[in-house]
Amino acid sequence: MEHALDLLAQCAYRFWDDHGTDEIGALLAEARACYDSAEHADPATVAIGRSVIEAFELRLCTDVEHQVNSGWDYDLEGPPLNGVEEDDWDDVSRPVAERAAEAARAALDADPEDPLVPIHLGHALAWLGDRDGAVAAYREALRRDPYDDQVDTCLEILEAETGPPPALETSPRTYAFALLREKLRISNSEWIDVGHVCRTLAGARDAAEARLRETGDLTREDLDGFVKLELDVHRPGQPVATFELMGRIPSELNEGPFRLDWSGVPLDEPLEPPLPPGGGQYE
Repeated sequence: MEHALDLLAQCAYRFWDDHGTDEIGALLAEARACYDSAEHADPATVAIGRSVIEAFELRLCTDVEHQVNSGWDYDLEGPPLNGVEEDDWDDVSRPVAERAAEAARAALDADPEDPLVPIHLGHALAWLGDRDGAVAAYREALRRDPYDDQVDTCLEILEAETGPPPALETSPRTYAFALLREKLRISNSEWIDVGHVCRTLAGARDAAEARLRETGDLTREDLDGFVKLELDVHRPGQPVATFELMGRIPSELNEGPFRLDWSGVPLDEPLEPPLPPGGGQYE
């Protein structure tokens, strides 16, 4: 499962960077083989993984192989309604979108909490022209994660009403996990958000420190304007504990390599119950 998750992460980055996209098909095939051979894995994890694969297959078809996507930004918004009719004159994406919808429905049945799966379903149904089904799927995504800005955008594209998210007092998840949230500057005025889901706090620590090592020869002043790191610890039924990390870099460090002071962060406390291997694909 961990290898399949790594393969899917590679696909996500290749899509996002628009680099090496010709290799995504092979990566998806290898990931599919991993899930097919996972006889004793958690069924929900396998179903979610397969949904991710089919969603990426739809993106590969429309964005790379046939280039029938006219303006759909996969990372920030949803597809135009009925793109399969309006943009795909050869109808090559319909069977791919239908498989994506089928896989997403199977994952919805297998896991009532994963917030990404209903987005996959909404995208596929919107592309196929099923507005009512897409709206219902996106609203289910908001029920699972009321703070997903992309889903609000998807509903606006479909001219469906949205409302303000409710106050979140405790984590609604069944599993405990650590979410390393990263903000990266990509231009003078734009930042992007990246999330890393970790099954242990030690894993989140390693991911944060690895990110700092990748900042090269930036000075501390430059670093503060380039990257922001924050750690959220989710435990079922408990308030989400948030740790701002950039302020934990010792003040005497004016240039790299930078390190973090982890005092006060309960790194040795287990996260129970933990995510299953390969769980929480793209929180």
